Amino acid sequence: MTQNQPRSWTLFLFLCLLLGAQALLLDRPVDRDHSGDHDGRKFETEEDVSGAMEALNVWAAQRAYPSRVIPDVGHAAAFEEMRFQKAQAASAQQDPIDHLVTPWSSIGPNNIGGRTLCLALQPGNPSIIYAGSASGGLWKTTTGGVGADAWDYVDTGYPVSAVGTIAIDPTNVNVIYIGTGEVYQYQNSIGGDVYRTTRGSYGIGILKSTDGGATWSKSLDWSLNQTRGVWCIRIHPTNSSILYAATTEGIYKSLDAGANWNLVLNVVMGTDLRIHPTTPETVIAACGNFGSAGHGIYRTTNGGGAWTKLGGGLPISWTGKALIDISPVNPAIVYASISNSGAGIGLYRSLNAGGTWCLMSSIDYPQYQGWYSHYVACSPTNASVLYVGGIDIWRSTNSGTTLNIMSDWTQIFLGSPQPGQPGGGPQYAHADHHFAVWHPTDANSVFFASDGGVFKTTDAGFSFTGLNGGYVTTQFYQGFSNSKLTANYAIGGMQDNLTAIYEGTTAWRRVIGGDGCWPAIHPSNDLTVYGAAQFLDIYRTINGGGNWTSVAPPNPGGSVTAFVAPYV
Repeated sequence: MTQNQPRSWTLFLFLCLLLGAQALLLDRPVDRDHSGDHDGRKFETEEDVSGAMEALNVWAAQRAYPSRVIPDVGHAAAFEEMRFQKAQAASAQQDPIDHLVTPWSSIGPNNIGGRTLCLALQPGNPSIIYAGSASGGLWKTTTGGVGADAWDYVDTGYPVSAVGTIAIDPTNVNVIYIGTGEVYQYQNSIGGDVYRTTRGSYGIGILKSTDGGATWSKSLDWSLNQTRGVWCIRIHPTNSSILYAATTEGIYKSLDAGANWNLVLNVVMGTDLRIHPTTPETVIAACGNFGSAGHGIYRTTNGGGAWTKLGGGLPISWTGKALIDISPVNPAIVYASISNSGAGIGLYRSLNAGGTWCLMSSIDYPQYQGWYSHYVACSPTNASVLYVGGIDIWRSTNSGTTLNIMSDWTQIFLGSPQPGQPGGGPQYAHADHHFAVWHPTDANSVFFASDGGVFKTTDAGFSFTGLNGGYVTTQFYQGFSNSKLTANYAIGGMQDNLTAIYEGTTAWRRVIGGDGCWPAIHPSNDLTVYGAAQFLDIYRTINGGGNWTSVAPPNPGGSVTAFVAPYV
């Protein structure tokens, strides 16, 4: 939204006290050393815990106020009321409300991708890719993501912000399922009272399309339970009417192509699942986050009729989440990436479909994002080759015994690269990786989803290319400033994607690193601009963003400072 700037520019800084700020405190402190030169790379390395957690806490607190819990039905109810009013206007032969205002049009950024949770390549045509963003809904490319305007938004007709999983029927690619909502913690209790879920966006359940995404219908309808989310949908390899879904409520199964769903594993916070490709009655599922009740890795050998919690070398417990994958080459080989919330535990492998496990590597690739962003993805042609993701991308050619870091998020470019052009150096892939999918016929090509959008390697991870041209999914925080003097001049801060300036084109100019927070353009001088990173780390430029100087208050980042804090 547009933030009107005050006329008084004696920079009086104050720390923003959020109601219930103590409930937002994390279990480990954030290192907020603000010394040194400012650039776009500084802030990730300073965090001992995830800035993503701080951002999600702010998101939830704002929408719950004055309550502690976001109303279950508020978002969907408002959407349905809007549709009702438009229908009433149409039946009364009145102009609907959207004809009474000037239509909105996108101004980008078209050169910066936003947080992306999942990808799906269309079977038989990997140039068609669907991407699930964290707050921008569902997107589709027919060019493999290549080009300045490679992506199109897919309108589902529903209030879908976060898409956490996508499944395409291999026997009929017009049939697509998406799971909605971004929920990382089922409940957060303080003093015995339920406080809220930890989530990044609303969910309404599972949607289904039978015409390639042109129209959608509700499959698993959670419109009135928006604190729920869906993290994984899998389709039976020989009977596409059978589906499984990993959700915040547990593992669900459908026998009729999503018309009806039944809870088959009642363990909260289902995060991942895989169906055995040759023995599909065997399903392995991961459940739990933040040490939720019953967390672990489970297996059924009779299609969900009975489940066994697996052990045999796995950790007894963990406080983050687990992600799994089955080798397509040898389905007896199963990998599990397991982490605590603040540090990785390890990469595990089973050679007997989950019966027993062995620790392959204890390298801490998730780091402080163990509750949030990591994965394991097996090669479709070689059971010993895999990728794991966390802050960066790692690759192994010996079943995880050795993990080699391949990406370098610090190679990010400031400035304004053109849409579809590189956003960093040759090893640049944005930090915080959520998902990876292999090209079905090219063993050297893999697609990745991260907090900075979509990336690809075509040379086995030795270099990466951004596929974000026209992928308009960045998440702007509430502080946004328009120039009072110039129509095509504005500045905004984005989740994990720096602060950027709009100058009349969709190629926005990145200027300040970290999470981009509250900005301000001087009302009588466009050359004087303020911007901030998290916790009131404020900077000023007097030459339109060419150079920036710290003007942060003394000892910013106290425990009562909001992650995205305003100032006047």
